[in-house]
Amino acid sequence: MKKTPILVLLFTLAFAHFINDWYSMCIPPIIPVIRKLYTINYFQAGILATMPYLAAAILQLPVAHFTEKRGIRKSVLIFGFLILAISYFLFSFSGTYMLMLITALFIGVGLSAYHPQAIGILSFEFKGRKGAALGIHGGGGSLGFAAGPIVVGLLFSWMGFKGLHLLVIPGIVMALLIFFLIHIEEKPITSSFKSAITLRILLIGFVAMVTPFFSRGVTAFMPAFLYYKGETLLMANLYTGFMLIVGVAAQPLGGFLSDILGRRTVIVTSYTLSGILLLLFVNHPCLSILIIYGFFVFLPVAVRHAFAAEAGGKKIDTNIAVMYTMVMLGSSISPALIGKLIDALGFEIAFSIITLVAFAGAALALFIKPVKNESI
Repeated sequence: MKKTPILVLLFTLAFAHFINDWYSMCIPPIIPVIRKLYTINYFQAGILATMPYLAAAILQLPVAHFTEKRGIRKSVLIFGFLILAISYFLFSFSGTYMLMLITALFIGVGLSAYHPQAIGILSFEFKGRKGAALGIHGGGGSLGFAAGPIVVGLLFSWMGFKGLHLLVIPGIVMALLIFFLIHIEEKPITSSFKSAITLRILLIGFVAMVTPFFSRGVTAFMPAFLYYKGETLLMANLYTGFMLIVGVAAQPLGGFLSDILGRRTVIVTSYTLSGILLLLFVNHPCLSILIIYGFFVFLPVAVRHAFAAEAGGKKIDTNIAVMYTMVMLGSSISPALIGKLIDALGFEIAFSIITLVAFAGAALALFIKPVKNESI
């Protein structure tokens, strides 16, 4: 069968990234409602937001290793989206907090199938333009992040929990698109699992863990923070969407700049500025600061993917999965941790404390040696 043209492959996967990351942001918009409905605190709400990332963190590595060993990237991507569709359909019918926790775990099973496989495909096809290609792919994900709060906020405002029944549709549509549009050459890779675990990839993983504290942890409570500040639930989710949508431009730009300036330079600059801007926003909440903050949160996301893909060895998917496992661990820790800090200290202090993670990540990134063909 004829391979998919390279640009069709890129934009199909960018759209798949949109759907995948849109699904990952469908729970935070309704946290204020769930808190009132089930009388839970912010820590318990954070646990609910954590469940998908925890399941994904546990499964990411074994799924990537199995996929490479069998050479079945396309099949795994299809099944991942079908699992997401079914899981959210069940989530929409959950009548208790405990049932929501259980179905949220199955959402994580679906999320575990996407990133290493898709990024591995693109890294192989775009060897010399990896940063730019992964940036465009990342832009699709950012658009999904932004659309999550907006679409779910609108659906919930119009239809209540019944609106969540419609979340089954995008996953089924995406599974069909991958089946019909993506045709790639797949060869089993027999390298050992241990060959992918190197000091460099682990260091990249620790640096990459910074991003979820902001893109997942802070974002999980941004609608609640804005609601607490007096905005309506719909407007709080719209503002959060504005913060996230700038990633559509930030991720491609970050990838492009990292091909020219070096991966470390983009990461260190972005982490430092995102920490400073969150401090400014906490003390002077306004939409313009929120949008600029969102830009620098998402600028380094594609860069970490390129970094992981360049870590060495044949098992690109597994390299990325090692990094993404640590990202998902950060994603699973951050909502619960930030929720606990909010319960104890309030929004302002909790968000201020989390900025320390950004500054620590920027410092740690300085210890990652660039690859030979990367300027610094």
